[in-house]
Amino acid sequence: MIKNKLPLVLIILLALFLRVYGVNWDQGFHLHPDERMLIMVTDRLKFFNQLNPDFFNYGSLPIYILRASAQLIDTIFRMQISNYVGMLYLGRYLSIIFDIGTIILIYKISRLLFNNIKIQIYSTLFYSVAFFPIQNSHFFVVDVFLTFFTTLLLLLLLKYLLLPSWSDRPKMVVVHGIVFAAMLSTKFTAIIFLPIISLILIFKNRNSLRKCIFDLLFFYLLSSIFFFIFMPYAFIEYKRFISDISEQIKMNNDPYIFPYTLQYVSTIPYLYYLRNIFFWGLGPLISTLSLLGLIFFVRYQILKIKYQKHTSKIKYFIFNMNFLYFIFYILYFIVIGRSAVKFMRYMLPIYPFLTIMAGYGLFQISNIKYQITKLLTFSFLLFTFVWSYMFINIYSQKHTRISATEWILQNIPVGSRIAIEHWDDGLPLFAGENYKHVELPLYGQPDDEKKWQEIKEKLNSTEYIIIASNRLYVPLQKLSDCKKYRACYPKTAEYYRKLFNQQLGFKKVAEFAVYPKLEVGSWKLEVDDQSADESFTVYDHPKIMIFKKI
Repeated sequence: MIKNKLPLVLIILLALFLRVYGVNWDQGFHLHPDERMLIMVTDRLKFFNQLNPDFFNYGSLPIYILRASAQLIDTIFRMQISNYVGMLYLGRYLSIIFDIGTIILIYKISRLLFNNIKIQIYSTLFYSVAFFPIQNSHFFVVDVFLTFFTTLLLLLLLKYLLLPSWSDRPKMVVVHGIVFAAMLSTKFTAIIFLPIISLILIFKNRNSLRKCIFDLLFFYLLSSIFFFIFMPYAFIEYKRFISDISEQIKMNNDPYIFPYTLQYVSTIPYLYYLRNIFFWGLGPLISTLSLLGLIFFVRYQILKIKYQKHTSKIKYFIFNMNFLYFIFYILYFIVIGRSAVKFMRYMLPIYPFLTIMAGYGLFQISNIKYQITKLLTFSFLLFTFVWSYMFINIYSQKHTRISATEWILQNIPVGSRIAIEHWDDGLPLFAGENYKHVELPLYGQPDDEKKWQEIKEKLNSTEYIIIASNRLYVPLQKLSDCKKYRACYPKTAEYYRKLFNQQLGFKKVAEFAVYPKLEVGSWKLEVDDQSADESFTVYDHPKIMIFKKI
């Protein structure tokens, strides 16, 4: 038993190192906007005097966990971390703890599904070294918590299907209600799992109407009670809660509503997510193994159903826990994948599914009885580590906004006029009072002469232009065709074209970029990830350009 658990312990230690490494990636400047907002909300709270977050774009539970943890640490260890700075790091360490919890759950789920130690090790290892979970563990964001609770719910549902007696089921229903309430009070999109939970409760008790009704009502009641406990102001301030949730739903159905979602105009549902998962989230190798594993998995289940003799094929198909595992994640992908706004982190909850499939895929390859398969297995694992190492290298380099700030303070004279783009973090990060900032309203509509007359006047009196990320120039250049797009930016696209070609009277004098890379002596390999979803690069390694008037 101890021998079997040793690989898991080693994998957890590796995962912990990868997640702690570079946790101070922004040197405390709060450069992740969602994280910054959550910390600001948490900073307003205090147990048990003030618990109204006055903010419902995300659930309250992660905020409460952070605030309670900070106050508890202050009380027990007489520290002072219940503040805007201290809770930034505590929030990131909480993300790490919850993501490590997800790794343990992956190990348990793969054991339930396959009862094979190799698959368990491969699955947990792939999740541990996949860069996207590592990256999000460096932020205090609700998606890490949602991934943990979602994976925990799946494990509980699988165990519920295996329960032999009625006496154990009420206890499991209690736990289901608590976990589902935790999911809802982390991110309300978790509501999409309610039909699956309800169907499982019905199917498990299909031979007893009384037990079926009892489990359903008990689950709904407990979910409601604990949702109130975890997020009380969703009830107390229900009008504000409904308003915030409605706004989020509108945003997910219309990328034109907010400037920062224009990047998703005309992106293809499902395929956009899959492309980013393949190239950046998991990387090409784990993604390929995941696809192979999924093919092997579905084929095996079809064969099991085909040769099933002891019960009807339909009943076996519905009640099989492998089918539950499959449909649980497919439902999430179908519902979320069709959204108009496609931040990569929205798909974080399906990464456990993908890495378990990758583990199964590698196991099937390694199980082929040829000598070369051992070499292939070793090569796959080695390449996975190298790929992850390249991306983790981001955190060994100074954040580009900090590098740019240092350059600005050293090379731009005090009192200079600097043009910055609205809806983006301004630079320099500190000592900004030494400069006169001019904001360029490039998102403004309509994109007409009046707008550009105002911008040209600002540019005429500006000595430097700072582009702090690709937040604006990528989507606004794409939206140049007024016949094709509801909000179009032909003049803004032309402005960027001329600026980058040095036809506006400004010359690029500095560029700051950090790419995933591998260096061996004088040899260097870099991966240009600027084509990834904006949210993949813009927080911890945005590309920054500085232009000076000629």
